[in-house]
Amino acid sequence: RDLPLRFAEFSRLHRNERSGTLTGLSRVRSMAQDDAHIFCEPEAVPEETARFFEMTRQVYRDLGIGDVSVAVSTRPERYFGEPEDWEKAEKTLIEAVEAAGYSCGVKEGEAAFYAPKVEFDFQDVLGRSWTLSTLQIDLAMPGRFGLRYVGRDGAEHQPAMLHRAVLGSLERFIAIYIEHTAGDFPFWLAPVQVALLPIADRHVPYARRVCDALGAAGIRAELDQRSEKLGFKIREAEVQKIPVMAVIGDQEEQNGSVAPRVRKEAGRKDAGRDSEALSIDDFVAKLADDVNRRSA
Repeated sequence: RDLPLRFAEFSRLHRNERSGTLTGLSRVRSMAQDDAHIFCEPEAVPEETARFFEMTRQVYRDLGIGDVSVAVSTRPERYFGEPEDWEKAEKTLIEAVEAAGYSCGVKEGEAAFYAPKVEFDFQDVLGRSWTLSTLQIDLAMPGRFGLRYVGRDGAEHQPAMLHRAVLGSLERFIAIYIEHTAGDFPFWLAPVQVALLPIADRHVPYARRVCDALGAAGIRAELDQRSEKLGFKIREAEVQKIPVMAVIGDQEEQNGSVAPRVRKEAGRKDAGRDSEALSIDDFVAKLADDVNRRSA
């Protein structure tokens, strides 16, 4: 009744890479990984793999990641365990990939010595392939550590052990994602989500009021108080790829409103045009809802 047990960890890992192979964040000697280790009854493996695919699909959807291929890496020449256990685990993973709606490739002999593996390969904007999400059925650790659970029949059994990572190395993923998107993150993920652009110094107090309301709702907003022309401020906000801009002038202050403007390159129908003016409360509520829905 205590199974499945699911443990997630983000501990720091170290790998002694040769200095000539190190590349920015994409290949480093110290990294963190979104590891999880799942212990379950062997009969529950299909259910746990289905949960993995659903989580991965949701993460990719929210991040706008497409163009992925899925494959199962199979038993290498040197391996731990029995051939029949490998064949059963490989078959389980292939069936799980297909049940999740993906076409399943096979990477013959490319698994680690202890576990067959599902791999999500992502092709970036430069056409390079990167392995992101992985799921393994560990055929070594449960036996070597003598893991046991009391089954429904009252007897002791060996649990199945799964290892999964959705993003993989966080440093490498950040490097891939920044390069792939050219820093054009979805609204919910953008470091600065809203740029408030007062037309003149006299509009700064009202703009600060809007900025404070956004900040109180958890929206990352910045107030541009510089004595620069409005066109310059707008262009700079677009270069910085801030998703939403709000120009604050006499009309907005008098009406207690905000007229948001979506950045030109944001890929939305309303991009580059001022949207309908909203009250401060409605503006904040709309953006908060966009964040909660992971809207672009």
